[in-house]
Amino acid sequence: MTAWYVLSAFALIIIATGSLYWVLVNGMYREDVHDLRDNLENASLLLSASSGQHGVSFPFATPRARGQRPDIYLRVLDSNGQVLIETPGLSRRLPTPSKTELAAIPSGGGASHQILSRQGEPFLTLIAPIAGSQPRFLEVAMDRAHDEFLLARYRERLWLVLGASLVLCAVVGYLIARSGMRPIKGISRTAERIRATTLHERIATGGLPEELRGLAETFNGMLDRLEQSFAHISQFSDDVAHELRTPINNLRGEIEVALGKVRSAEEYRDVLGSCFEECTRVARLIRTLLFLARADTAADALQREPVDLSEELAKVVEFYEADAGERGVELRVVGASGVRAELDRTLFQQAIGNLISNAVAHTPSGGSVELAARASGQNIRVTVTDTGCGIAPEHLPHVFERFYRIEQSRTGSQQNAGLGLAVVKSIVNRHGGRVEIDSRVGEGTRVELIVPSSGATAPAELTKS
Repeated sequence: MTAWYVLSAFALIIIATGSLYWVLVNGMYREDVHDLRDNLENASLLLSASSGQHGVSFPFATPRARGQRPDIYLRVLDSNGQVLIETPGLSRRLPTPSKTELAAIPSGGGASHQILSRQGEPFLTLIAPIAGSQPRFLEVAMDRAHDEFLLARYRERLWLVLGASLVLCAVVGYLIARSGMRPIKGISRTAERIRATTLHERIATGGLPEELRGLAETFNGMLDRLEQSFAHISQFSDDVAHELRTPINNLRGEIEVALGKVRSAEEYRDVLGSCFEECTRVARLIRTLLFLARADTAADALQREPVDLSEELAKVVEFYEADAGERGVELRVVGASGVRAELDRTLFQQAIGNLISNAVAHTPSGGSVELAARASGQNIRVTVTDTGCGIAPEHLPHVFERFYRIEQSRTGSQQNAGLGLAVVKSIVNRHGGRVEIDSRVGEGTRVELIVPSSGATAPAELTKS
């Protein structure tokens, strides 16, 4: 950064000083040409007022401040290049223009040239024709040694300025780069301190420049998400350990009791039956946890196919009718005729089954559970409504969290691990949709699944259980 700053700043300084030097040189040149034209006009008037051609003097030729040579030299030449009148000593310094050079001078103006004297001194000359009976030319010359002396002094000072500017640019560039990198170093130090146990640390955004504030806020947002994910994983691990510990302890206790003494075949059969139920519970829990874990990794694509929702809802209702009949709960499907969508049939049935099972478990005898489906633009909406006990408002934001259970009276039985609604949400998310829930205590609960009717709008797919 320092090198780039020095190069860019010094290049701009060189361009600026070079431009100023060019303006100065051209300004001095134009001013000298203007002075020569004034002197040429004065000499022309003097020659016109003179009666002869050889007795003319040039009193406007002024001496220089250093030395006795005049700044302005004049001479009159004929068309053959012969000198008629000149400032004393001019021929020893400047060669006489040739006849060819004089013939090339335009009649309406003059020609200026920069030449060196025989002693190597810089001169600026201006030659113009003089009106009269015979063709004549007037040459005006200016000694530019003083101008060159001034320009040389200017270049000396210019090199000093450029050298000082280079050093100053390097120092300022280093300070700017160091100041600009200081916030980045602070961000790097914070990132180096981040560990699984220090995810609470954040980058202080106060005092950061606008360009880095967005980066710091993005980094802090990432840390927020990581902290939430670590907390979720930690809580999830605790919940899994808790859920697995209960059936395993039950299995161990029943086996220890059975082995405490010799028992009859019937008693062993009862113990094995109870152990089988606990094993089934553990297997179901593990299968559900595996499904949720695979869903989080988004590994495989959904097996989508055209699904007639009226037929699929009828099949799911038929499967749960026996359990609903035992509980005295009515199951019915309404408004699903003609609604079709591209869904993963197995996962869709699992999601609807979880909702029905949950609704039936929490609806008292004499209540009902109603399933409906309708098209809404590019989406389909599947609704499961029960007339059960309802859910308090403070629990609604958490019911789709894993292992979340309200209280024992709401769980229905100890077989409920609090994963059913989490599975429903995961399945709907895999289809690119969302879940909405509305419930009133004592009146019932309404859950609505909103998914795209076509698989084209779905996000990255998740693996199927």
